[in-house]
Amino acid sequence: MSRANCGVLVFPPNWSACVYGPHLAMPLLAGSPGCDDWRIETWDLSSEFYSTTATPPSRSELVAAVRSDDFARLDQLYFAWEDQLKQLSPEGASDFGLLSGYAFRQYRSLSLHEAAEVAKSGTVYTEFFVQRVLPRLIATRPQLVGITIASQEQMIPAVELMHHIRRLLPETFLILGGNVVTRLRGTDAFETLTSLVDVTVLFQGELGFATTLHAISELGVAGARRALPRVLGNEQVPYDRWPVPSFAGIDFARLVGIPVLPYVSTRGCYWGKCSFCAIPAGWSETGYGGSAPADFVAGQLLEMRQNTGIPRVKFVDEAFPPAKVRPLADFLMRQDVTIEWEAYARLEPSWEDLGLLESARAGGLRKLYFGLEQAPSASRAVFGKNDRGNPTRILAMCDRAGIKVHLFCMVGHPGTSKADAHSTVQFLLDNQHLINAADVVGFRLDRGTTVSGVRPVHRNAQDWAMGSQYEPTDAGSLSPEEVADLEGHCQETIWESCPRLLHPLYRIVGNWETVEPAIEPGPPSEIRPPCPPNLHSMA
Repeated sequence: MSRANCGVLVFPPNWSACVYGPHLAMPLLAGSPGCDDWRIETWDLSSEFYSTTATPPSRSELVAAVRSDDFARLDQLYFAWEDQLKQLSPEGASDFGLLSGYAFRQYRSLSLHEAAEVAKSGTVYTEFFVQRVLPRLIATRPQLVGITIASQEQMIPAVELMHHIRRLLPETFLILGGNVVTRLRGTDAFETLTSLVDVTVLFQGELGFATTLHAISELGVAGARRALPRVLGNEQVPYDRWPVPSFAGIDFARLVGIPVLPYVSTRGCYWGKCSFCAIPAGWSETGYGGSAPADFVAGQLLEMRQNTGIPRVKFVDEAFPPAKVRPLADFLMRQDVTIEWEAYARLEPSWEDLGLLESARAGGLRKLYFGLEQAPSASRAVFGKNDRGNPTRILAMCDRAGIKVHLFCMVGHPGTSKADAHSTVQFLLDNQHLINAADVVGFRLDRGTTVSGVRPVHRNAQDWAMGSQYEPTDAGSLSPEEVADLEGHCQETIWESCPRLLHPLYRIVGNWETVEPAIEPGPPSEIRPPCPPNLHSMA
């Protein structure tokens, strides 16, 4: 590849291994109009690491185990894969989990500035970077490398990788963004991140990314560094300028689940008033960035299907508006190809409408993800959801329409009790015939949220944590230790009675209907590109 107009978009390692599609950030940026005169490569280093440093379960094995409800076999596949990756950690087996990556506990008492200095001496990812990633970057010699940080667990490998790139490719322009980066603005950790790159983009990134590409094209890397501000963002992107995500360069064979394309049709949450939720904060100052109409969405879905051959889509909208369902389904039903899709949704009364659900099913809807939080009771009001649908009726109507349901549940939220948690577990078990999968997690006080009944406390120097330590301010609120114990007990109870609800490998296969012949991930690669002499000293 020539150096002219060459860019590499990087998703750092340490994202969850149990996924069936890439994070949406890279495909959105790669599809933006600013890329027209560029050749953009997308590197999902997280899936690459998991599939090349260990032997993941084959897709055919997973599908066979899920189709036969063989959870003993799913357990074997899960722990065999996880155990291989645990052995790589110098911190021991407790430092890694397939759902969250390596914990990097030794960094938890450090500021990001201190952690970045320690990471220079090497992490569990150093060998992977030195042997696989950096030689490719040097061979590619991109004018630009863009990095997205989407979770706290990606911070340490991301800063390590940025140090390496700065050292080995000083003439490459570095641009950084992502939900985590946006939420850290105004902190010392944010200053550390901006010091490692040329430009940091906040909130939605397409316009800032396009501006950067244009500046490099017109002025070169050195000129762009002089001309561009160090921080871009807080942009509002009209929906008609939302790019069709480009999945060129994404190796779906590395993903162990049945491949699914991520897509967003509403940026942020149309409700956006749940006090415990910080996710919409990554889209804009208000938490909302607009919504595209059904015909626009359908056109992009059809283009994605044509470009990839993958007929499955997961809407990653915080909440899919019910009013968009029927026109989208009607549009898709008129097409010559089938697109199956799933979406997150609020428990609105609209989802009790069997006619709406049957139309949606005919138009490709296969699964809905609802934020139940806890079983219906008076104390559920403390979540601030203000959703007025009847959960039991919605479950029944979805079942009649042939639409699967995933329920998100939270225990230990201030203002709720241990009895509420146990009632929620019982609700899941009593209705397991209507529920495809569920999550049961303990309350966390996320950065940027204010929840009545608890207050944050600062017990260490870690300025890059996405959650805060907290203490109860009301007599009825549980301590973090009590919440952790309650979470573990609830999960264990469900696992013993109905493992399907919680099993990570079950949900990345699901029961999609249009499953083309699988492309199996190969064994871990033994190919080790030759390292230039200056790479060996970094291992």
